[in-house]
Amino acid sequence: MDKAIDLRSKCKHFRVLIIGRANAGKTTLLKRVCNSVEDPEIYSAKNEKIDVSIVEGSAERGSHDIENQLIFKSNPQFIFHDSRGFESGSVDETDKVKAFITKRAEGNSLAKQLHAIWYCLPTDTNRPLLKIDDKFFGTYGTGKVPVIAIFTKFDGLVNKAYTELVDNGLSEDEAEEKLTEKAEELLQTNFREPLSRATFPPSDYVQLDDMREPTTSCNELIEKTANALTDDTLKLLFVSVQQNNIDVCIRYAVDR
Repeated sequence: MDKAIDLRSKCKHFRVLIIGRANAGKTTLLKRVCNSVEDPEIYSAKNEKIDVSIVEGSAERGSHDIENQLIFKSNPQFIFHDSRGFESGSVDETDKVKAFITKRAEGNSLAKQLHAIWYCLPTDTNRPLLKIDDKFFGTYGTGKVPVIAIFTKFDGLVNKAYTELVDNGLSEDEAEEKLTEKAEELLQTNFREPLSRATFPPSDYVQLDDMREPTTSCNELIEKTANALTDDTLKLLFVSVQQNNIDVCIRYAVDR
């Protein structure tokens, strides 16, 4: 307990970069993690609060500052950075993300370091992996920063699996029986296998249904992020900022 208190006195936040397409469900996911119904407040790298309308206006003009910090009132111990625009694959945006990861990963201050990356990949799409996804996992690398690949909207992939089965001649009842197996097969073929073969594969994988549904839980994401942190100090920090996943807190407290 004393170690946790000492750690929090030196570093009060856990910092996450979230990467994903515009329709990947990033904001909804973050709201669920922080148990919030409100959008995050936005702060500059100097911790100055920024008017949301200014940020939205910049985004509409095609500019976005990855250094901006997204913080939810419900759990201000998390600091999120959004890679908005990265999926476009433009040289400017990819360079910004690479520079951000390198700068934060190599920083001496634990409070300013990047601690984890959540890479959201929507599974209800006809384009499973984009060229920029291949580049990220095949070329960039993130050093010691763990990357959790999050397969979002898995319920949408289930619907696609059903349609595919029926189109292949199965009756509705037969399609229902093979639905889960087919969806898992598509996930494995279109996402897991290509990522696992990459030069820099994700540290772990999580699949999530529609995060807008009240029954959808992000507990697995929290647990796998904790497991991916090889540094005990970071693991302790991550567990200590949890407010909605008591089981994880208790388990790691007992383990230690």
